[in-house]
Amino acid sequence: MKRIQFFTFLCLFVILPISIATADMSVTWVRTGVVIETEHKEGISDKISVATVFDGTAHELAEVPTIQQLDTHRVLLQFTWQPNQDYQFRLNDHLTTATAPLKPVSYLIRTVELDALLSLMENLRRPAKPTAIALGHGKAPYTPKLAVATDSGHLAVLQTLSGKTLWKTRISEGYVRRMAFNRDNSVLYIGEQAADGFIYCYNFAASEPTLRWKYRTADDIETSTPSNPGSVYAWVSYPGPACMRTLANGDLLVASVHSWKENDTPRQMSQLYRFDSETGEVIWKWPRDRAISKIIRWFDVSADGKTLGLVTDSGHNLQGSPTDENGAGNGKLVVLNTADGTEKWHAAIEPLREYFPQVTFWRGVSISPDGKFINVTTDDGRAFIFDVNGPEPIWQENLTTPLEVSGIPIVATSGTIGATDAAALFVTGDTYIPYHLRKGAQRPSAAHPNGMTLFAYSWTGEKIWQWQLENMPQGLRIDEKDRYAVLSVSKRTQDPNESLHGVSVFDLTADGSGLSKYLYTYRTEGELPYDTLAMSADGAFIVVVEVPIAMPDETVRGKNRVHVLY
Repeated sequence: MKRIQFFTFLCLFVILPISIATADMSVTWVRTGVVIETEHKEGISDKISVATVFDGTAHELAEVPTIQQLDTHRVLLQFTWQPNQDYQFRLNDHLTTATAPLKPVSYLIRTVELDALLSLMENLRRPAKPTAIALGHGKAPYTPKLAVATDSGHLAVLQTLSGKTLWKTRISEGYVRRMAFNRDNSVLYIGEQAADGFIYCYNFAASEPTLRWKYRTADDIETSTPSNPGSVYAWVSYPGPACMRTLANGDLLVASVHSWKENDTPRQMSQLYRFDSETGEVIWKWPRDRAISKIIRWFDVSADGKTLGLVTDSGHNLQGSPTDENGAGNGKLVVLNTADGTEKWHAAIEPLREYFPQVTFWRGVSISPDGKFINVTTDDGRAFIFDVNGPEPIWQENLTTPLEVSGIPIVATSGTIGATDAAALFVTGDTYIPYHLRKGAQRPSAAHPNGMTLFAYSWTGEKIWQWQLENMPQGLRIDEKDRYAVLSVSKRTQDPNESLHGVSVFDLTADGSGLSKYLYTYRTEGELPYDTLAMSADGAFIVVVEVPIAMPDETVRGKNRVHVLY
């Protein structure tokens, strides 16, 4: 008996360290590999490896994992893992075996609090808000820069993984509307919506960021004084950038827009620019001679940077007025040669006259990365596909066009779209009654059947898959490999039942329906503002901004912060 007890004690003595090591090391399966965490006092060194396990025997991986250190106790091993496969992980002298799941999970690398960083509470009567983000380019283990800015001109540039502040400043008191890094992250472009409508170019190649050049767009699209300069919405009447893109050589494309009232008469002016990255010289403008008296809502560029598609409309000035016969209510898709700004062709989109006297857009244009196709949506709920070589649509669908319920037309938003080489993506939102069609009704009595949905169509117009959304879409991003799509959903509401905020991730290469492509949703407490979502070019990093939201019981959910995710 004593021999048995001694042998049992000896086994515990031998096995116990391995058990502690296993418990001391956790494995989280993410889209691009695994995150290893340990509480061991020595932390994580470079003595870490992974192997597949077959029939109890470990075998080296076919690919050498890329190691990315998150901090002392966390590391990302970047490799392609297979579902239901056993893997063995060795950290220093510790060993653990884990089985890969069917799908990855979200992983929070860190949050960055913004209140102090961006001086959001500097004016307590009107706290500032984060309004724009930009994520630099690069692939793991390289860590891109992250820029965050506010509606009062404060700007901070961070190291994405560590959250370390690399630089912060206040460029002006204006509303920072758009930002973009060039391809090697040596330049940050910033566009403000303010009286001057400046475009700034900051050089990050030196030890200390410096202003390389700036351009005053108000010289082209005029400036104005809001009727109520003290209003929180005064910025809407100023000139500013509607859309901003960088090209492979670092040049900047910007659509600057000014929509305001002059003596109670609505006016619009827009100008599209290509700027030389080094000098700030305007390489070309569209239109060439002077700004267009319409609104450039959005544009997109093919992956090779050769083709640009943009949409314009006349604003909401004609809504509810008699139908014009001279085409003033038409919307327009324009396709340009990006090298010199010359127009290849344009297509006029006529109003859905039964309900609307004019066509307007939101973000309704996207180009497939290979530059072969363009998808478009109008605010009246129609969706189109064009071949990039001609102005006639090859497909059209009444996606969320008006449906009459008890004699009241209802429509759903449809302005968030995207494109891959394989599919056109259309994201629809909440149901509403157009203002001029309300007939006394304030709220729709039913939801539009195609509302709150992510649709994927082939470029020949066949529906491939769809996914029902939990809440209003707030942004869509697709990585440069067409592998992952990221969609943020949120809604500013005091109804706790509608307070679902989060970022959903889809694997676009997975076979099957939307359920097969859906990977996971990362939840936040607070609201996700529109367009404050970013994803790295290789799809590894996701960044989203959260802001607090007040509930009916006067409690506050969420904070002003940035979430950095795998």
